Amino acid sequence: MRYLLCATLSLLLLGCGGGSPLTLNQAHLDQIHNDMSQAEVRSIMGAPTESKDEPIPIVGGTQTTYTYRNSTSEVVIVFKNDQVKEKRGSFDQ
Repeated sequence: MRYLLCATLSLLLLGCGGGSPLTLNQAHLDQIHNDMSQAEVRSIMGAPTESKDEPIPIVGGTQTTYTYRNSTSEVVIVFKNDQVKEKRGSFDQ
């Protein structure tokens, strides 16, 4: 029974995209707008390939950079104090 449950769960995750490569396109990037939170971005884009936190000099707070990368595309989203302030992407078709 345990093996059947594990197999079913694995297939379910695979069907939901858990085993697929990251899909990056302009349509996804267009859904991201200034002042969105990190949680809102993750709900659209998923977990970033890379994330970097660093302090903001003089004014204080934290700057977080999310990088999403696959074999053909890259998206970078910059947050200042948990709000989107910059986004850019390059997509090869």
